[in-house]
Amino acid sequence: MALIVGGLLAVVATALHPSRETTASILQTEPRLVAAHVLFTVAYLLVLLGLPGLYGAESTRMGRLGLSGFLLAFMGTTLIAVSGDFGFIAPVLAAESSEMIDAVNRYPPVVTVNAVAFATFVVGFVIFGIAMTKTATLTRLSGILVAVGAPLQVFGFATAQVFSSALWTIAVLGSAALGGGLAWAGYRMWRQPAV
Repeated sequence: MALIVGGLLAVVATALHPSRETTASILQTEPRLVAAHVLFTVAYLLVLLGLPGLYGAESTRMGRLGLSGFLLAFMGTTLIAVSGDFGFIAPVLAAESSEMIDAVNRYPPVVTVNAVAFATFVVGFVIFGIAMTKTATLTRLSGILVAVGAPLQVFGFATAQVFSSALWTIAVLGSAALGGGLAWAGYRMWRQPAV
């Protein structure tokens, strides 16, 4: 159930999230930004609760590849969930000191943690999704959705921030693939527990 709800909430959070995080857009879309970050936090906490159950039920079939993907995806999701508090701080910083937002985003420890978070999130879910395709219990398509969704979500987020808010559609599609793949796997495990 945690993967079902978490996967679906992640899609809603991405669709709700403003496509850019500039000082002006943060102030203009503060309620949406904060609501999206609340949903992301809850979604990723639920995913963190569901991933061990999914891996535990399928660990024999997923093998070492699945273990590697699980550990990386778990670590990346944890780091993203923890760093999501920026969405709660950003409106205050934008209103009080807009220069501070850029300074925080350029601060080397923040850059490093974000880079590690996104890299482990993407690589972990790609590997975990591939391992999911090798199980008999889960559908091959749910694994493909997970493996393709994570990189699309992060790529869409990054390109929308740097180039054009129109590219946010890629983030939404990636989130829909990742969230849908996790929700589908969660549903399969709920309806047909592994033996």
